[in-house]
Amino acid sequence: MEWSGKTALVTGGGSGIGRHLSLALARKKCNVTVVDISAGAASSTVEEIRQSGGEAEAAQCDVRDDSAQQAVFEAHHRRFGRLDIAILNAGIFEKGDFVESEGASWQATLDVNLRAALVGTRLAAQAMIGQRTKGAILLMASAGGLFPMPISPVYAASKAGLVHFTRSIAPKLAGQGVRLCAVCPQPVDTPMVASMKGLGLPLPETGEQLLTPGRVVEASMMLLEDDNAVGRILMVHVNGKFYEWKAPKGNLEQIRGSSLSGSMSPASSSGQQEGLAAWATAAIPTHRTKIQVHTLSTDFRAATRIASEQLRPQPPPGHVLVRRAYAGVNASDLNYTAGRYFGSAAAAQKRLPFDSGFESVGIVAALGAGVSGLRVGDPVAEMAYGAFSEWGVVPAKHALPVPVLAPEVIALLTSGLTASIGLEQAGQMRGGETVLVTAAAGGTGQFVVQLAKAAGNAVVATCGSDDKAELLRRLGADRVVNYRKENLKDVLRWEYPKGIDLIWESVGGEMFTTCSRALAQGGRLVVIGMMSQYSDGWAPSKVAPGLPELLLWRSATVSGFFLLHYAALYRKHLQKLVAAWRSGKLHVALDSGKFRGLKEIPAAQDRLQSGQSMGKVIVQLSVDLPPSVSGTAAKL
Repeated sequence: MEWSGKTALVTGGGSGIGRHLSLALARKKCNVTVVDISAGAASSTVEEIRQSGGEAEAAQCDVRDDSAQQAVFEAHHRRFGRLDIAILNAGIFEKGDFVESEGASWQATLDVNLRAALVGTRLAAQAMIGQRTKGAILLMASAGGLFPMPISPVYAASKAGLVHFTRSIAPKLAGQGVRLCAVCPQPVDTPMVASMKGLGLPLPETGEQLLTPGRVVEASMMLLEDDNAVGRILMVHVNGKFYEWKAPKGNLEQIRGSSLSGSMSPASSSGQQEGLAAWATAAIPTHRTKIQVHTLSTDFRAATRIASEQLRPQPPPGHVLVRRAYAGVNASDLNYTAGRYFGSAAAAQKRLPFDSGFESVGIVAALGAGVSGLRVGDPVAEMAYGAFSEWGVVPAKHALPVPVLAPEVIALLTSGLTASIGLEQAGQMRGGETVLVTAAAGGTGQFVVQLAKAAGNAVVATCGSDDKAELLRRLGADRVVNYRKENLKDVLRWEYPKGIDLIWESVGGEMFTTCSRALAQGGRLVVIGMMSQYSDGWAPSKVAPGLPELLLWRSATVSGFFLLHYAALYRKHLQKLVAAWRSGKLHVALDSGKFRGLKEIPAAQDRLQSGQSMGKVIVQLSVDLPPSVSGTAAKL
């Protein structure tokens, strides 16, 4: 993180950890709003910052008052114009015995420590979303939120709430350009802890040993500086060491012979697999229906029809029978129905009729002889012709194991793999460059934006609507160009006079011409398609006159990328993509269109070709889904 010029808001900044954090941020040349329930304490911190040459403002606020807290955030924005960092540090201990009290004595602890922090997170996120640079929110939790704290059970509950809140919402916020983390220190040498000692209360677990505020500041700054820190929970031990808290595993014990119900089985991977296996094998039909191409055409409706064929319940050797749940829709489907992937029109004509669809996810329903490494009930992804059918007989080597049955996995197949492999192989992507992504809100573009940002690049993204522009900002794009409102040529000419280092191009036509002329010295342009030309018959391009000369003068390159040529890399890259998605580091945008069954695949194609889709367009092939799987497409 580049600190200079950033702005920060710190609650509870008048004393203790909050005061030390405010001073540390000021030393980093941040402009700070110091918030405290005590106006005098806030002003004292601000005065010290100003005496050291920093810029700061004081704000008196009881964070339990939602409207007062909102007013503080608004005042900060009026004063500094933006919010880069929010540290929600205000906190108190409960007073009195939990059993003997009537609740009023500890309700304030929940209100200050938990509820006010949640409200503050919402206000901070609202201020940060849409900014060109990402924001960071830090919650001051406690080791008492990780381990039992008999002395202060309400305080412990409030801090545990912050920890679980961080784990739960951090991935979603990260997709909107906001990082959320939490620090969990053991007791710190602060006025609040001193008040515990003054009440004669023993310090939890640590005796008289206390952390210095400076050590907590060090842990906090480490999380703020790490642009990849999303949802991290950092415990600061009184021994001075930092420990990253991970969700515990293996802490569920199966109970049998319960007096309540006879037996109780926790959810487990084996139990889930049994449920998926039961769904996949419950009703294997004698015939299956599929979308078949009968006429070569770029009009999907005219080119296809629903056909039926016999389905044998036992697949041949080396194959698996898969009951498919979801299939993906791609711009390339029109190239396929037009016969462009068979070498020639004559060769395609001889293949008629042939099955359509490129990608799907489903559950293994049966194994052919000789198949190893797969079980009935395993979720698998496929990237093979013929995906537009609820049932598929697939070579086992083409069934890619995945950890979950989810529509998001579809987006990680053709779209995600094209982005990941294409950037690596054709784009030769590295960090510290400027990357331009056309059709950036589409199925593939969304991943190119995120992967390019994760590699440390500045990303320029094009789209055709305000909704798409907002999505791209949430995904991390630094500059979004809505070509319906801005002229891309002018933007590139005036804002990027040195040119673009890496261009990811999928539109074709005039967009390709504009992009090629924006290449920097040594720049690379990767062509993954030309969607604007598909429906018109894909006539040979007559664009970019003078391209050879331009490439020569700039030592630039134009590379084509066709995913099918890189099948050997599918498994490796899919594993990385799925792991990144499940950990919250990669976010999947699915289009809001709802399509179910083979009959709605033409409508899904219309949606994709309309230019109105945002994210990956998918079709739910099976009318019913396993109980553990939602049929509703998730939307970022």
